[in-house]
Amino acid sequence: MPEDLASQGMILLLRIGVVVLLYLFLLSIVVVIQRELGAESAARRASAPRGRLIVLDPGPTPRAPGQAIPLEPVTRVGRSQENTVVLDDEFVSTAHSMLLLREGRWWVRDEGSTNGTMVNGQRINGESPLREGDELQIGRVRLRLAR
Repeated sequence: MPEDLASQGMILLLRIGVVVLLYLFLLSIVVVIQRELGAESAARRASAPRGRLIVLDPGPTPRAPGQAIPLEPVTRVGRSQENTVVLDDEFVSTAHSMLLLREGRWWVRDEGSTNGTMVNGQRINGESPLREGDELQIGRVRLRLAR
């Protein structure tokens, strides 16, 4: 009988040990998931819009001077409704240009537009880096890059 009691005690201790190990395993999974979600949230915040375009001269578009247009890491500009920033001006191509955020710096790329993309009064070919305060002209619309 004492042997029965001892073996039952060992079985109970083994069961408790397995349950404790199971809970520790589940706890470690929860910790890993929380870390991953935190890292994903930080990455999402880091990729949030860090810039905006200020309308200097709206041209024939309904935009107002001084209006701030938030930028996304990839911002497409053109006349088509599929663009991130729509400029309803006959001198703006359907897919006119693209603003790109790379390693904390803004770039503008002309997408083969008919009338070109101007940075500080100079027509660009391909891509050009931008600095805060640079002026973009797309069609008859003038915009300034701001934070």
